[in-house]
Amino acid sequence: MTELNRIFDAWPILRDKGPDAWAAFARMLLDKGKGAEAFTLALAAHDHPDCSNRDRRIANGVLNAGVPKWHWNLVQDTARNAAYEAALARVVGPDSLVLDIGAGTGLLGLLALRAGAGRVVACEMNPSTARMAADIARINGVADRLRIIPRKSNDLVLGTDLERPADAIVSEIVDNTLLAQETLATHRDAVPRLLRPGGHVIPGDGAIMVALGHDPTLATRRMGIHEGFDLSAFNRLAPPSHSLIVGTPGLRLLSQPVALFDFAFDQPESWPGLHSDVEVTVETEGTANAIIQWIRLVLDRSGAEGSVYEVKPAPGRTSCWAVVSWPLASPLALAPGGTRRIAARRTDSNIMIWLAY
Repeated sequence: MTELNRIFDAWPILRDKGPDAWAAFARMLLDKGKGAEAFTLALAAHDHPDCSNRDRRIANGVLNAGVPKWHWNLVQDTARNAAYEAALARVVGPDSLVLDIGAGTGLLGLLALRAGAGRVVACEMNPSTARMAADIARINGVADRLRIIPRKSNDLVLGTDLERPADAIVSEIVDNTLLAQETLATHRDAVPRLLRPGGHVIPGDGAIMVALGHDPTLATRRMGIHEGFDLSAFNRLAPPSHSLIVGTPGLRLLSQPVALFDFAFDQPESWPGLHSDVEVTVETEGTANAIIQWIRLVLDRSGAEGSVYEVKPAPGRTSCWAVVSWPLASPLALAPGGTRRIAARRTDSNIMIWLAY
C-alpha cells in the first residue's frame, strides 16, 4: 500500500477530492504537526496535472517547510563541486563503499559514483530532503547504487544500514563558521564507528581563518544620529557578527590570515582545545573595524591542485559560503609590521571571536 493510499484510508473524504483540496488539507496537516502526511499529500497535489497554480503554491509552501535555503546555493558552486569530485576520484575505486553524511540533494553521492565508487549510502536527517534525494537518484538511474537513508549518521547501524565499514566518508556539513551543523560531533561518532581503518574522510581538514579587516557594510549595520536623535545606545543590542558575500566590494584584509582552529576531521583525538589566541601581523596600512573570519577546507591531503577550497575574501570571488564579520568595539588604525592578538572560544557547534589587544 502506498503512502498516499494510507492517507486516503485515514481521511476517506480525500478520495473523492482533487489536487486543490489535497493541497489545502496538506497545509492543515502541517499546521497540526503531521509533517510526513502533509508532505506526501502536498507532493501528490503539486505533481498532479490538474492542480491549479494557486494551489500548487500552497503545496509548494508545505513541501518547502523546514528545507534550508542554502541547498540552492551549494549545488551552483562549481568550484566546490569540482574540488569534491577530484578528491573523491583520488581515493575511490569500483569496490569502494562511500558513506555520504548529510545527503541534501544527493549531489555528493552522485559525484562519488561518477568518480568511480562502486556504491554509496547517503544519510539525510530531513525526511523531505531525503525523499527528494531518493527521487533524484532514481531519475539519474543510480538508485541501485545510491541508497538514501532518512536518518542522522549517529543513528546508522553497522551491519544493517552499512553492511561493512565505509572506505570513505564524504560530507558537506559545515557552515560559514565551520562548526554549526554538528560537524565535530558527527565526525567524532562516524570516523571510529563507520569508517574502516585507513579509510578516507573528505574533507580531511577544516580550518577557521581570521584576519583584521575593513567591513564596508558596518556603517549601515550600526545606528548613530537619525532624524536629529542619537540612537547609538541601541547598538548594544546589535548581533555580535554578521555574514558578508565573499566578494563584497570594499571588503579588505589588513593583516595576514591565521588559523584560529584547525581540525583533522579523521583524527578526533588530535582536535585543538576550546580556546585559541593567535597573533596577526599587519600587512596593509588602514583602519580595521572588524575581525573577518572564513573557512578553509582541505578536501584531501594529496597536495593536488584544487584540493584546497578556501572562502578567502577577494574582489570578484564567489562561493556558496559567506565570510563572517565580527565588529570591533571601535575602529583601529593599523600600520604595516604591527601586531595584534585575536582570541576565540568554541564549543562543538559555535564560536565567539574577539580582539584580545
